[in-house]
Amino acid sequence: MMNQPLIFSASIGHGHQQAAKALETELMNKGYEPIIIDTFHSISPTLHKFVLHSYLSLLKISPNVWRNIYYRSEEKLYFLYLDSFGKLFVEKLAAFIDQSKTPFIISTHPFVTAFLTTLKKKKKLKIPLYTVITDFVLHRAYWRDEITGYFTADPDVRVFAKKHNLPQERFITTGIPVPKDPAFSRSKWKCRYELGFEHNQKIVLIAGGGIGLTNYTEVVRSLENCNRQLRILCMTGHNKKVEQKLKQMKSKHIVDVIPFTDRFLDYLRASDVIISKSGGLTMAEAIICETPIVVYQPVPGHEEHNAKFLIENGVAFKAQQEVEIPFLLNRIFTKKVNENMKKAARTLKKPNAATHIIEEIIVNSESEEAIQ
Repeated sequence: MMNQPLIFSASIGHGHQQAAKALETELMNKGYEPIIIDTFHSISPTLHKFVLHSYLSLLKISPNVWRNIYYRSEEKLYFLYLDSFGKLFVEKLAAFIDQSKTPFIISTHPFVTAFLTTLKKKKKLKIPLYTVITDFVLHRAYWRDEITGYFTADPDVRVFAKKHNLPQERFITTGIPVPKDPAFSRSKWKCRYELGFEHNQKIVLIAGGGIGLTNYTEVVRSLENCNRQLRILCMTGHNKKVEQKLKQMKSKHIVDVIPFTDRFLDYLRASDVIISKSGGLTMAEAIICETPIVVYQPVPGHEEHNAKFLIENGVAFKAQQEVEIPFLLNRIFTKKVNENMKKAARTLKKPNAATHIIEEIIVNSESEEAIQ
């Protein structure tokens, strides 16, 4: 029985893995026995370290290089070099796939998707391959003929497909899949009560994803210019170095340094605002929690696109420099702006994106079987 779909992800940041887990849960609810594969690490721990180190070093040392690659590849497909690199790992990837059990494959990371399309070509695989875009805006470099379907949060798929002369039917707007969590339906008051926070505090959450990729100390220092006392939640992920730095800082505010936790969404729901780079999963979760967003220092390229999308849809402001952050918080704390941002979030949020994606895949798979 073909009941073991494969979800290929990559633990480069936390978001892609979270998307994979959300899809895994929905598949299990439908009676499947999915397997999540941390692709680069499963191929080789050395490869994983190389890809992660190269990506983070590029962002840290030469962010403009990554920005140029990203934007220029809208016209010149530089990302096709990933397909060539993927040829080195075709046999190892093929070993994961049992064609008698695997009805379809899902990828939640664009680098992984490039490897899988190379695998399909080289091995002439007929297994459907779906890719889940964990950003809010589509990019031309994602396109591969071998991909059966694209799931995206981008509402302008028709415009995108027409612009690049691509088949529109392969793009489905679903939202970004996030694992369902009780915090999504809890009131802010209840989350604050369970976390031991006062109801009338102004709470600011600073997040940088699972890697802790944000200049926390810079943001905390900027908040010293706020007139009122804040409770600042520094969600540092796995970044031990910044955790220690923050614990040594002095502030007029109440500063809680919180390493990686499975209660992130409770903290997010309890907060009045989140200050973060604009990673897709974190932003999708903030929108579901109806927590206003201040985007600060997004990763060049894809996160800049995310930031533009969020601002245009009324759920975020962007601080170009740290000195702007206190002024933006004051705007968000006003009743009218706060209500407007929450209303925009209610319109934009897609808490059932994972369910929608899996239902679309299953319907498509059943149609394929009927044709055969």
